[in-house]
Amino acid sequence: MPVRPLAENDIPQVADLYWKVLRERSGAAPLLVHSFLTELYFHNPWMDSSIPSLVYEEKGRIAGFLGVIPRRMCFRGETVRVAYGGNFVVHPDFRTTLAGLHLLRTYMAGPQDLSQTDSANDTSRALLERLGFTTIVPYSTYWVRLLRPVRSGTLAIAHVAESALASSLDFIIRPFSSMADRFAARLSASPFRQVESRLQASELDVDTLLCCLAQFRQGYSLWPDYNADSLGWLLAFMQKMRGHGEDLGKMVLRDEAGKIVGWYIYYRTRGGFGGVAQVGGEKKRMKEVLDHLFYDAWSHGAIALQGVVDRQLIPDFSEKNCFFTCRGGWTVAQSPKPHLLGVLNNGDAFLSRLDGEWCLALGC
Repeated sequence: MPVRPLAENDIPQVADLYWKVLRERSGAAPLLVHSFLTELYFHNPWMDSSIPSLVYEEKGRIAGFLGVIPRRMCFRGETVRVAYGGNFVVHPDFRTTLAGLHLLRTYMAGPQDLSQTDSANDTSRALLERLGFTTIVPYSTYWVRLLRPVRSGTLAIAHVAESALASSLDFIIRPFSSMADRFAARLSASPFRQVESRLQASELDVDTLLCCLAQFRQGYSLWPDYNADSLGWLLAFMQKMRGHGEDLGKMVLRDEAGKIVGWYIYYRTRGGFGGVAQVGGEKKRMKEVLDHLFYDAWSHGAIALQGVVDRQLIPDFSEKNCFFTCRGGWTVAQSPKPHLLGVLNNGDAFLSRLDGEWCLALGC
């Protein structure tokens, strides 16, 4: 079988595959890509030799790669081993072979309780479903909140049109769209109004986040299992690699008495969409938490935010003028334990983008 575990000396070939095929860039992969792959697949805190990343090798040449990140979760107090698959790539010269199929089947045959990805596109989703994976709709549904609606609309038109004329038009009307968006943010009757929250915000540290995750996971059957080392590594990796934005905003929110009522983690992206990794808190205070998140992102120049919906919080997001879509990446899963798939399909897991492979991307 030409599939074997990834070795550290494979990184140069895998980096070139990643750079040229997945990222569609020319030339040799920069050192940042080498550093990213080495850190992600050989120094992550969940390393497990029985759940390795995989390469497909033929005649001494690496023709395919499937990155695998083990994670640990709890199902009603019992440990669950999860293997998140991502960065799946096969060299164009070998796409007529069974390289991709061999990689996926080897991955699925591992000892994990649950195989999962949270960033499948339409093509990979269809392939994985044919192999026995299930699309998990509750964690494939996203909320979107427009913060600068006029600017969002002009950028969407320019993106769809993909022409120099559309880009030029966007540049010409930008001052007018900025003026209209400022008006929309200040008008009392506007659904896009921005009001500074009365909640007290401070930087979210690892110990506080661990307390939040333990406190607010009540009512869910499945949740991620972190400690200070793994959560600290994850947040540092996200900040360093900037996979979905310029900076990682991490805030904990307290009421007038100093009690924690919520928190959020998201990528601040001036002039673009901010990707929300996680937002949570007291259910009765969630609308206030969302107001604070939206104001923070707006004040940092974002035009919109997007995150995964928590089914229990849909009414709060709806009331705060979010709309919902499935165009953000599919979560698909496979397990020999049907009850785990049942929990996911019922939306009974305390999971967010922080807990999969979406947050482990490289921004370059």
